[in-house]
Amino acid sequence: MNKKRQNDTSQTTPRQQRCYSVNGLWYFELRGGGQHGPYDSKQEMENALNEFIALHEEIKTRE
Repeated sequence: MNKKRQNDTSQTTPRQQRCYSVNGLWYFELRGGGQHGPYDSKQEMENALNEFIALHEEIKTRE
């Protein structure tokens, strides 16, 4: 699945899906490289991804 950001009006290549499953285990990839996982379920991976995003948003507000 490819998505554009909500406010993205450019005609560039759409964003790539960074969540995926291999042999029933779930992972997410980071923009700069690297992956997190494996997680036993998609829900567990999504929870970890949301925690990762929240942590980095908190760090950005402190800077």
